[in-house]
Parts: sequence; structure tokens; C-alpha cells
Amino acid sequence: MKKVLLLAAAAAATTCSYGAGFGIYEASARGNAMGGAVIGDTHDATAAYHNPANLAFATNIMVSAGGTFILPYCDVEVDHRSQNRMNPGWFFVPTFYATIPLPFDFTFGWGNYTEFGLGTKYGKNWDLAGDTQETTMEQMTFNPNLAYKVTDWWSVAAGIRGSYIHFNNHKQPFYGDMFAPVPGYPPIATADLHSRLNGDDWGMGWNAAMTLKPTEDLTIGLVYRSMIRHKIGGTFDLGGNVYGPGGMLLSSLREHQRASAKLRLPESLTLGVNYNVTKRYRVGSSVTYTRWSSLDKIAFKIGGGHSYTQQFDWRDTVRVGFGMEYDFLDWLTGRLGYTFDEDPTKKHHESTMLPAGDRHIIGTGLGFKITDNLTLDLGYNFIRMNNEHYDVTYSSGQYGETNTKRMSCRNGFSHLISATLSYAF
Repeated sequence: MKKVLLLAAAAAATTCSYGAGFGIYEASARGNAMGGAVIGDTHDATAAYHNPANLAFATNIMVSAGGTFILPYCDVEVDHRSQNRMNPGWFFVPTFYATIPLPFDFTFGWGNYTEFGLGTKYGKNWDLAGDTQETTMEQMTFNPNLAYKVTDWWSVAAGIRGSYIHFNNHKQPFYGDMFAPVPGYPPIATADLHSRLNGDDWGMGWNAAMTLKPTEDLTIGLVYRSMIRHKIGGTFDLGGNVYGPGGMLLSSLREHQRASAKLRLPESLTLGVNYNVTKRYRVGSSVTYTRWSSLDKIAFKIGGGHSYTQQFDWRDTVRVGFGMEYDFLDWLTGRLGYTFDEDPTKKHHESTMLPAGDRHIIGTGLGFKITDNLTLDLGYNFIRMNNEHYDVTYSSGQYGETNTKRMSCRNGFSHLISATLSYAF
């Protein structure tokens, strides 16, 4: 029974290991405040993320460094029972960029930023602890780019995206369910098990970009980011006890296995337009299409040649942003932005890794020109997630049984605080 239970718990620990819509777009304080609408007009080193083709118009060596603090939370119900609030605490997303002009109208740009990630933490022994207790996924992109100014109104760029990803998931397999220790017999056993899946990997992708300036005040940017394939390697640990009637100990488990999972991070295409209404007043918009449907499955392997495949049914999404900024003084700029971020998941197939729901994002910020060479951008964003109700299906027995519970996420909010310091040499 011990071996069968181990493999069943492994399947339970890997079910839906990534949640709904785990894209991260917070790459600079100015971009955050303007709803990402800086694709056509990125005038500092953060262009390495927003649109590398804009690097071609740089005339100085520039560096930018900063980051975004993110605090997500929501109220949770399972089968109409109120649960502890999902509140994993603050997460920090760091960024660093550099731009170096080269001879013959070339420019080199470097970017370190995050494109994907998630973090959830629920109360101990909540009703869906068998699906998720606590999850973090941290990703970092290392992105060298080479930009070329073809003409005064047209530039292009291409780059390589090295992606590092680390994943950690803690669950309580079979929590709250009874199951049969022997096939064909009534369910009499309960489990007090804890599992942890931990691993990391390096992957590789690429990007290409273009900027057009039809007029002095109008700019158009286009950015493509390829799919990145990861094979996350790590460990699966399982420990705890299985009890029968009257608290009788049936089995104890202390297992350590090698584990791996194949994951594809989706490709995306972003189009942005920026316009200078006056010398002091500027507006912009952006649209990002992400092919989440390419994440059709995740293939797992847990020790001894055993495998498990988790199927997904995600849809492609569109993210739309609008922004504006106004120079109140020569040294002070105010910014506003709005973004609608579509959720890729469907209600009939969900996980608790990251609560689902379309997101409405309001952004605001200030830009300070401290000296002719030094600027500081600050931003604040408030994310409101739509209330969602969906079914979570998870493993509830060692013979392939599954259980489904109704999960509701209400009052989903996130606070984002960002800062970027830039210097031009």
C-alpha cells in the first residue's frame, strides 16, 4: 500500500502546478503608472524591456534600477464556507537596465526583469489544502539586445532572453477526504500528509522589436517575445501518516524523490502608439496578445520512471493599456494609466495556485528630474479582480479518484508600489 499511496500523493502534489494567468508586466515605475503605454516612447534604459528598438535613439550611456513591491489578497469561499483570506505577503520584483551607444548607429541594451511569477498562501488546514497550501514561482529574464537605427524615423532590434525559473509548492495531499486503503473496499482511511515540490531550470528564448516615427509627435512600436521551454528539475518530498478507524496507524511515509516538469512560457506580441499632444502633455496606448493556449499541458515525472500529465484548457488573451503624462514643472511630471488584463483560464478547470479573474488596474505616479542626468520615477497601482466562482478538481484517492469543490474568490485586490532611478552619463 505504501508504494501506491506514494505515487497517488505525488499525483496530488503535481495537479495544476501553475495557476491562472501568471504574467508579470511591472517593469518600470513610469510604465506601471501609465498602464504599460510607453511602447512607442521609452526615453531611458528601461526600453530594454518595453521596446528594445527605442534603444537605437539613445545618445548617452544610461542605467536604470528599481523594482516593484506587490501585495495580493482576496477573500475565499469553498462550497459556500468562508475560509481564511489568501494573503501571501509582499513580493519584490527587481529590475536593472543599461544602454550603451555603439558606432555605426548600433546600440547595445541589457535588461534584468521578471516576465512570469505567482505567489499564494492560504490558511492552515483550509478546505482545499489537498490542492494548494502555499505556492511561489519566481522567474528572472536576462536580456541582451542589439538595436539599429535604420533611418531617423525607423529602428529595429533583436535580443536573447535567458530565463531562470524557481518553483516551490506545499500541499496536504488527501486533506479532508477519506479513501480506501484496499481497492474495492469502503473508504475508512484519513491522511495527515505534507508534500513539497521544489525545483528550478534555465531556458532560452528571443525577442524582436521595431519603432516607427511617422511624424515628429507620433511613434509606433511593435515587440514580439518568443515562447520559452523549461524543464524544471528538483525534488518531491512527502511525509506524514495514514490513519484508520479509531485513529489506528495504518502507514507512515517519509519519501524523497527526484522530480521534473516540462513547462512552456507563452509567446506574446505587443503594439503601442504614443503621441505628443503638446510639448508638456503626452498620451499613449498599448495592446498585448499572449498565446496562453500554448500552455496545453505540463508533463511531470516523479521518481522511478513514473509520469503524470496535467491538461490545461486556457485561451489566448488581450491586455489593453492607456496612459498619459503631463509636465507640471520642468522637474515634475504627473502620470495616470488604466489597464484591462484578461484572465486566460476557464471556470470548469481551475487551480488554487492563483485566483482567477479579469483584472482592472489603475495607475498613477510622479517623475522627478533631480539633475540634468538623474531622474526618479515613482508609481502606485491598484488592481481590482472580478469576483469569480469556479470548480477545482484534485486527486482525492490513491486509485485515481478525484474530487471537485466549488471555490469563490471575492474582493480580490493588489497594491503595487514601484520606483525606478535612472542616470545618463
